[in-house]
Amino acid sequence: MLVELLTLLSENQGLSEAIPCWTGSGFSTVQRQRRELQLLMVELKDREMELNAMAASHHQQHQAWEQDRQRALVLEQRCARLDEELRKRNEVMRAVTKHVCVVESREREVQMELSKAKQKLCEAEPPTNTHTHRHCDIICLSSTGMALSTQVGSLRVREEELSAVLKLKDKDVTEASGRTLELTGRLRDLDAALTQSRSQENKLFKDSEENKRRYKETKHEVNQLRGIS
Repeated sequence: MLVELLTLLSENQGLSEAIPCWTGSGFSTVQRQRRELQLLMVELKDREMELNAMAASHHQQHQAWEQDRQRALVLEQRCARLDEELRKRNEVMRAVTKHVCVVESREREVQMELSKAKQKLCEAEPPTNTHTHRHCDIICLSSTGMALSTQVGSLRVREEELSAVLKLKDKDVTEASGRTLELTGRLRDLDAALTQSRSQENKLFKDSEENKRRYKETKHEVNQLRGIS
């Protein structure tokens, strides 16, 4: 549209040459309108440059907004995967902790039974067969206690490993959440900038329409003056 206006203005730059050399108010009016046309032409060129720059800036902002939106979607998907993995590991952690509690309880029971058996053995001297039987029971209980202690140790090591993994996952989730918040804020800023750009673009468009109207009115006045001549 601006290019069309500029072309029309260029075609009418020689209006003064086509109008006879008048004297008095008629010549002054033509000269004034010619100056107005020249100023309007310069203003339209400036508006065209502003609109082109605004369109380029708007396109760049839209591309940046789209890139940030894609990154935000990727981070949201990653957060969802990390949350699901964290939930599963928490379930495993709870199961292991429960199992550790059961094993520790069983170990305490075995230790209590072993202690009672040793105490009874010290209190009275039983017959040989009974003594041998109790001695075997004590050995069996001791072996069971050692096995349970070993199992508890292994479970505690596993618990520590899972705790370390959970800490790392928590850190990843925190970082991803922070990045998501950062991108969300940036998207809001870009949306505001796009809104402002559209507002400025609409204002420039209205100014261009007003300049076009003024140009038509001026051209009409010049044509009327030419008709009078």
